[in-house]
Amino acid sequence: MQEGRDRGLSLFVEMFAALCDRTRQRILLLLDERERSVNELVQQFNLSQPTISRHLQVLRRAGLVKARREGQQVVYSIDGESMGGCLADFCSGFACCAPFFGSKGAQAEARAEGKATS
Repeated sequence: MQEGRDRGLSLFVEMFAALCDRTRQRILLLLDERERSVNELVQQFNLSQPTISRHLQVLRRAGLVKARREGQQVVYSIDGESMGGCLADFCSGFACCAPFFGSKGAQAEARAEGKATS
């Protein structure tokens, strides 16, 4: 049981590490308005396209955004299901928060096992 919980914690660490960067927070806020291509995001920042792409890669690995190809463009959007599920799983692991989120600890462990095998 502890091993599964530790794997679940590593997913939370990855998500919160992705969220702790101000540029990635701004990217998420822009994507919350609507989906955007990399080029659209680059226009909003004083950063190069490769730098924005690296930030997007971190956000994708953390399960916070998803991408789809549209012709030659890659279009990004928030992965609300993944983000919301991960945040709910994290918060429900605390006794003080469990009444608000239900018992999601098992879901976090299942998510960790699924990610560990992919």
